Amino acid sequence: MTDERIQAVSDERAESTVIEAFRHVLGVPEVDRDAPFGALGGDSLRAVRVLSRVWRELGVELPVHALRDTTTAAEVAAAVREQGRAT
Repeated sequence: MTDERIQAVSDERAESTVIEAFRHVLGVPEVDRDAPFGALGGDSLRAVRVLSRVWRELGVELPVHALRDTTTAAEVAAAVREQGRAT
């Protein structure tokens, strides 16, 4: 993945990608951006799947500990944007 692609990720795209990853991996119809991952049915295996999807779609790799039971989609999106700027 090139730095240009990572830096081109908008705030809106980061959040919509993370929310869609939550929806797909957790099998829920809707995800409130402020709902904790664990409350939506998330666990450590699903966290890896969410982060893998984010990496594939946005080119931003986050460590597994970036997504815990209490982490929200909004917080993951913020980490994606921050990691994108650091790259």
